[in-house]
Amino acid sequence: MTGAADHPIELPGLTVSFHPDEGERTEQAVEALKRLGFRRLRVPLAPDAAGIEADEAEWVGTLLSRLAVGFEVLPCLSADAPEALVDAVSRQSGLLGEIEIAAAPGKAAQALQLAAHFKGLGFLTVVSGIDLTALDLVAPGKGLDAVDVLGIESHQGTGATQKPGWSDAIAAYAQALEVHGARIRLWITESSFSTWRHDERGQIRAFLGAADAPAERVYWSSLQDLDPSEQGAHGFHADERDYFHGILRADGSPKLLGRLLEKGGIAAVRSLYRLGRPIPVTPARTDKPVVVTGGAGFIGTNLADRLVREGNRVIVYDNLSRPGVEQNIEWLKATHGNAVTFELADIRDPYVLRDAVSHAGRMFHFAAQVAVTTSLVDPVADFEINARGTVNLLEAIRAHPEPPPLVFTSTNKVYGKLADVALELDGKRYAPTDAAIDARGIDESRPLDFYSPYGASKGSADQYVLDYCRTYDLPTAVFRMSCIYGPHQFGTEDQGWVAHFLIRALQDEAITLYGDGYQVRDILFVEDLVDAFMLAQANMPAIRGQAFNIGGGPANATSLVELLDRIGEAAGCRPEIAYGPWRPGDQLYYVSDTSKFGEATGWKPRTGIAKGIGLLADWLAENRVVAPSSLSKYKDRRAAS
Repeated sequence: MTGAADHPIELPGLTVSFHPDEGERTEQAVEALKRLGFRRLRVPLAPDAAGIEADEAEWVGTLLSRLAVGFEVLPCLSADAPEALVDAVSRQSGLLGEIEIAAAPGKAAQALQLAAHFKGLGFLTVVSGIDLTALDLVAPGKGLDAVDVLGIESHQGTGATQKPGWSDAIAAYAQALEVHGARIRLWITESSFSTWRHDERGQIRAFLGAADAPAERVYWSSLQDLDPSEQGAHGFHADERDYFHGILRADGSPKLLGRLLEKGGIAAVRSLYRLGRPIPVTPARTDKPVVVTGGAGFIGTNLADRLVREGNRVIVYDNLSRPGVEQNIEWLKATHGNAVTFELADIRDPYVLRDAVSHAGRMFHFAAQVAVTTSLVDPVADFEINARGTVNLLEAIRAHPEPPPLVFTSTNKVYGKLADVALELDGKRYAPTDAAIDARGIDESRPLDFYSPYGASKGSADQYVLDYCRTYDLPTAVFRMSCIYGPHQFGTEDQGWVAHFLIRALQDEAITLYGDGYQVRDILFVEDLVDAFMLAQANMPAIRGQAFNIGGGPANATSLVELLDRIGEAAGCRPEIAYGPWRPGDQLYYVSDTSKFGEATGWKPRTGIAKGIGLLADWLAENRVVAPSSLSKYKDRRAAS
């Protein structure tokens, strides 16, 4: 895979703040910068960061020396920087070639005086923070003689007054400098976008806008969100927008912009952004499109494909938080062109959802945080996405004069561990001792028992969807789904485990099972699930306000070990298995009783496990998820059987 390091051209520089006594954090930042492909750094050295003590001044010299190995460094001092800090940077004149002086309001003259000091040492001097009014005051005479570059800045997504556009802003500065006869270059020394409303498309748009601005050089801010324990620019959580300007989150995980830069540099960012360009509605069509939230996932991709093939237009809303799903959007656009519109958006933003509902003739709500393990690490984010995000959508639907019918995908985890279901070990699987459950599975009469943050958040959303039908008469239905598998699934241990097992087995890689591996699930091929979705919308007047268990049913039930045996037999080599601890809330047995939905709509699964696994294997090979050579023995054995 092509990495960001192979695409250094066009990238802006990056503003990164460092602090004393954080050597490990500094090294982590350096490694992140290399992965992301940045080569130019702007490093603010504020008085409260460097202090005036001798050892802290020495730290500044050490830091700048460290960063100069591998990066072009632009240190940035405030106009009123303490003398010890100015001296510490001055001593680096043989190592550094540039310096920025940031002028706070009313400090322009002081900034110019400090710039003159550094120009005398041979530095290229950059002065920022001087607006057009201040420029008219300081420019006459020789006020700008010590300035080589004038820096301008803009912070978007903050609610601050926005510049009319980089081209206009730069043109205004250029005209003012020309009036005063000043031959000074223009850089963008600071540009940023706050994702406090989870608007990562906005961050990408602002980043590309800055990168394409007609300035000699651009610096973006910043590498990482502020830690919640830190002081923001306007005080401690006085303005939440201050905390979300990073390409990385506070925990170091990449936002979408960071992930794309690491994957393929700015070219990957441009490619993704082009996918999200709005497509004008065809005047000849009066029907409304189908809106699918979370539609870049493998279930949404298969549904969108079916919908378009049956003559519908589709709008996919997704924040692309799951690595790799952008490939599904690329495939949908390549396959169906303008019949599929992609909106890069997050369901935690209620204003985005108002727009989604206004376009929708029908809706499917799949957007979710989907892993129990992730919910255990960050239960607050899990709640915000799964529970609050769903309520945001329901409120948007409720506010619409013609509420579109909604199908929501819930989970079997709403039933908890099912600890009261008596089980016995039957060969390599757990089986219910109750003959009725063994024959039919778990039906919707089971009491809800939320277990794990994921179970609680999805269960809350499940109940809200049903209650908004009961209370507000919205046309909604809920699918409590078991394990789904099929094409376009990029499997991991935490989500998409059937595909994960198959990929690992075909590549002759070990698999970790959590628990003893005798847990039983009913697995459902995604095309059968899409059939159920279509029937649910077609029968919405009859099924509204109800929840349905959806899965492969008893005929497609398998333990984890049994599935690995089946895959191993077909592939000619059973993968090596390692065992990990049981996961919280894991069910020893869950098989869906789908008779309620079947009786209401006539639906039943049509694809058995053997056929479904074969279809998934074919797709993995065709799309190079698994090397074709890894499938040769598997295909030979399938053909023989």
